[in-house]
Amino acid sequence: MLAANFIDSNLESEITQNGYVVIPNFLNREEVNYLYEVYTNYHNEREIGCWNSLYDLPLGYGMEISEKITALAQQKLGNYFKNWKFPVANFIVKNPGQGHESLVHRDDSMHDESQIQYRQCWVPLVDLTPENGALYVVPGSHRLFTDERPMFARWPFEHLRPRLEKEFVPIYAKAGDMIVYLEKTLHGSPKNFTNEPRPVFQGGVMHQDATPLFTKYIKETNEVESYDVDLNFFLNKEYLKPVVDAKYPLVKRVKFEVQEISEADIDLFYENFKKESLLLV
Repeated sequence: MLAANFIDSNLESEITQNGYVVIPNFLNREEVNYLYEVYTNYHNEREIGCWNSLYDLPLGYGMEISEKITALAQQKLGNYFKNWKFPVANFIVKNPGQGHESLVHRDDSMHDESQIQYRQCWVPLVDLTPENGALYVVPGSHRLFTDERPMFARWPFEHLRPRLEKEFVPIYAKAGDMIVYLEKTLHGSPKNFTNEPRPVFQGGVMHQDATPLFTKYIKETNEVESYDVDLNFFLNKEYLKPVVDAKYPLVKRVKFEVQEISEADIDLFYENFKKESLLLV
């Protein structure tokens, strides 16, 4: 498995067990202020509930922002990861008064997850609170919910949300702290009830030899097509085209099959998970 493993074996054990870790003071106050200024220079509107600098800006602007974020983050990430790269990043901004809630889910699959592990780095530029839409995670969920998630496919376990809510762990990180979670780790965030936006930057850290994959869900046939692509495919929003350009080879086409998980399965998993966690303390 290609992964950008932590240099610190304790952090690696923690993310393997729980699916996430929190690293305090990844950025200092000056660095946080710099990125907050970058964010405000590009985004002064609050017209949508959740704003994404790669998707909600015209082509080119998202990449400008990405270059500013990655230039700073790359100076720091080598202190934590081995054999890594951090090619692209974006701002995710939860605006106030828009009623936007990110329901529990896992991120889209961006690689062949049988070969490559992707780790999301999530850094708030303001302190997270119970009122402004803090990130929550479902510890250990990456070990139970092991399906991949192709782009444009609905996450198929929304009916289990009431049971999963019992396992939510909110993370009230400070501005500049870094939350790192695995691509399969379930997470979400509640509404922002304050009068101020909640900006964070995020980007994937991965093994230096990892290559991207576009996994496209075909609703009409309930199939998944996987294409070898490059980073520009995503930066240029080519995934929005109805037909994938012929320069990107089709790797495979398979039926979209989803594992069956019941509330009883979750009960049993977390009964054992909590016993394991006690043994590791």
